[in-house]
Amino acid sequence: MQKYFKRANIYLVGKQVMPAEEVQRCLDNEADVWITDTDNPAHRIPELAGRICYMSFGEKQGRKDNNSYLSNIIKVGHGSVLEHTVYSLLLTGISRSLTHELVRHRAGFAYSQLSQRYVDETDAQFVIPPAVQDDPELEKTLQDFCDVSLMVYGELTDKLAEKYATPTGLVDFALREEQLTEGETGKFTFGEAVEGHDNLSIDEWRSRAAESESIAKFFKKKTIRARRKAAREAARAVLPNATETKIFVTGNARAWRHFIELRGDIHAEAEIRALACDVARLLKKEAPNLFGDYEIVELPDGTERTRTTHRKV
Repeated sequence: MQKYFKRANIYLVGKQVMPAEEVQRCLDNEADVWITDTDNPAHRIPELAGRICYMSFGEKQGRKDNNSYLSNIIKVGHGSVLEHTVYSLLLTGISRSLTHELVRHRAGFAYSQLSQRYVDETDAQFVIPPAVQDDPELEKTLQDFCDVSLMVYGELTDKLAEKYATPTGLVDFALREEQLTEGETGKFTFGEAVEGHDNLSIDEWRSRAAESESIAKFFKKKTIRARRKAAREAARAVLPNATETKIFVTGNARAWRHFIELRGDIHAEAEIRALACDVARLLKKEAPNLFGDYEIVELPDGTERTRTTHRKV
């Protein structure tokens, strides 16, 4: 398994279809004719949305090729129709410091990210920042620190797991997970019957867990997930921003343009700027009529930026 990443992995995992029969059914009902020269749903969807705004079909259609139609949409800034085209990307090999910036893009985006509370990071991977890449001394310094952070993470996880498995810890987690519920004032009952033990105070439950191996085993079984999560959520504090993560991102075309424009700018942080350039490459290929105006320009330091004459569409 690759332990250190220098570039993000981008997987296009979701895009739209446009049922031709439904479009035609609408046109038939409205006695309209729509002539277009593309089969790409990413292009057809915003064109249809734009034409609906002005009912520019048939004799009123004007432009009959999709490229010139969408180019004009972008030129005049009628960006709302671009919001109907949606892409889902799965990103891996990126740092948590990158996703802290990425998730600030709220309008038009949805996110689902790997949870460090639920996922064991004992074998976590890391991202080498562009400024450190290809400098052996700096890379070793970073990697040594990452190794130490993993060691401390493992120690904390193990020690917290031991702490949470004490009689007091087990009862506290049963309370936290609402498995012990209050019946009579000051008395608690377990959600499932525990033979010979019921309707006890918290101190009595702790005593029973300390005295009875079967009771302790029962509590351990019922609280194992909560205890593991609690150990990981505390231990993750020592993991660096360079820790690799995975995130599923869905965004509409207008939102993706905003991301490419803002994060592809020369002043953006280097890792997310590289991601913006790679996303631009992908979407230019997928929907050239929506993203073809973006250029990817190499900078003197070997990194890249994006550029377009049509900003803030």
